[in-house]
Amino acid sequence: MALLGGYFLTKSSSQLTNASSEPDPLADEREPAPTLELLDAKGKTRSLADFKGQVVLIGFWAADCSTCVMELPAYNEIAKRYRSDGLQVMAVNLDPKEVGEKSAKEIWDRGDYGFGSYLDPEKKIASAFKIETLPSAVVLDRSGRMAFQSYGANDWQSPETARLIEDLLLEE
Repeated sequence: MALLGGYFLTKSSSQLTNASSEPDPLADEREPAPTLELLDAKGKTRSLADFKGQVVLIGFWAADCSTCVMELPAYNEIAKRYRSDGLQVMAVNLDPKEVGEKSAKEIWDRGDYGFGSYLDPEKKIASAFKIETLPSAVVLDRSGRMAFQSYGANDWQSPETARLIEDLLLEE
């Protein structure tokens, strides 16, 4: 995991037990996320700006990437655990349009996932975030700035990852 920013803690939650007690002196140096529109699996267009004020985890995946598909349940657990604290989880499928629509629907129906499924068949979103390998993930802070990126498989249930997410959730 490459850390591109850090944590500035200003509020607390009894649920966020892994959070750091140290503010991040580099929080103001985070790069803003690209301005993008996403197409959800139901055909509705959303802008990343719609999620400003929330911490956003964007996981990039494809149906033929078994590691990607294996990460989806972990994203679901994170979404459930932190939704009330302000986390928005988005899975962005990079398969060609027809394959992506079909595979995302089938996988979502099987997994009963409680987070957003988006399609990026032309890989515009992946390109804007410089995603070159799968699985990959980007986490944005509440101000829409890039807090960290993960390339390859990640243990989304680890205490270290929980601390990163929780620290971002505590920021104003």
